[in-house]
Amino acid sequence: MAKYRTACHHLQLSQSRWKGQTLSAQNFRFFASSVLHHTTECSQMDHMGCLNYTVRCVVNIVYGTGPRAGDALVAHPDVPLISFTGSTATAQRITERSAPYCKKLSLELGGKNPAIIFADADLEQCIETTVRSSFSNQGEICLCTSRIYVERSIYSEFLEKFVAAARKWKTGDPSDPSNHNGALISKEHLEKVRSFVALAKSEGAVIHCGEGVDHLDLPEPNKSGYFMPPTVISGISDCSRVMQEEIFGPVTCICPFDTEDEAVVRGNGVRYGLSATVWSRDVGRVHRLAQRLQVGLVWTNCWLVRDLNLPFGGMKHSGVGREGGKDSYHFFTEVKSITIKH
Repeated sequence: MAKYRTACHHLQLSQSRWKGQTLSAQNFRFFASSVLHHTTECSQMDHMGCLNYTVRCVVNIVYGTGPRAGDALVAHPDVPLISFTGSTATAQRITERSAPYCKKLSLELGGKNPAIIFADADLEQCIETTVRSSFSNQGEICLCTSRIYVERSIYSEFLEKFVAAARKWKTGDPSDPSNHNGALISKEHLEKVRSFVALAKSEGAVIHCGEGVDHLDLPEPNKSGYFMPPTVISGISDCSRVMQEEIFGPVTCICPFDTEDEAVVRGNGVRYGLSATVWSRDVGRVHRLAQRLQVGLVWTNCWLVRDLNLPFGGMKHSGVGREGGKDSYHFFTEVKSITIKH
C-alpha cells in the first residue's frame, strides 16, 4: 500500500507508510480480529451477565489545499478531524475555522531546531552530521538544524571546520548525483530566504559562506533557477528574527555558549519546539538535556534516525498532537464502547 501511494500521490515512502495507517485501518479483517488482538479492550461482567467490547470507526482523509478547498474542508461539519502539516499561521486559521465543531486536530508545524554541541563530542562525526542536518533538501525540512550552539572551548575550531565542510556541500542540478542540493521551491521563497541573510548582515553578523559570499557555478539551463548555496552565519543575537523565525532554507547560525544551563535556556528560547540534537559523550548530560529541552524529538549524537512506530510531533508553536505507530491508529479512529446484556 505504501509503495502504491508513493507512486500515486508523489509522497515519500516513509510518509506513505506513516499516513497510510489511516487507509490500512479500512481492512475489515483487521477490525474483525481486534477483540482477540486487544484483549484489554474486551471485558466480561459475569455478575451482570454482560460483555463489553470496543470498536473503532474509520476516518477518511480527503486531500485539499488552498483558500477554497482547504477552507471548505476544515469548516465542514461532516469532517470530524484534521491532520495538517504546514505553517503555524495556517494552523491557527484551521483551529479558528474548526473550533465551532470541536474537531480532533493533529498539527505538525514549523521548527527552529537547535543543535547543542559540547566539547567532548566526536567533532568529526558531529560536523559531518550537522552539515547534513542543516542543509539537506535545501534546508526545506521542518526538522533541519537552524541554530547551532557550540561550547566555547571548541567554538573556533568547530566554526572553521564546519564552514569548510559546508562549502563542500554542492548545490546544482539535482539530476547530477554529485550534487547534494537542488533549487528552492519558488522564486518568492528564495527571495524570502535571501532577505534573512541580508537582515543578518545589516545587524552586524558575519556571513562565512554561501549567499553573497560564494559564487554558484551552475550549468546554463539552471542559471535562472532558484538555487542558493549553504550559508553559515555567526555573530547574531538570539533576539534577531534570523534566530527566532523559521527560515526554511539552507541557512544556519552558529553561536558559542559557556554552561549547560545556558545552552538549555537558549535552545528553548524560541516559540517553536519540534526537535533538537545534542552532541556529547556524557550519558548523564545527554539524558538531562533530553528532559529539559522543550521539543517533541531529541536526537543524541545523530540526526533523523526514525523508528516510525514512535510518536512524532512538536511542542509549543511546532504542533498539536502526535502521529506515528499507535498514536496514528488512535488519532485516525474513534473508539466506541459497547455493553451487551445477555
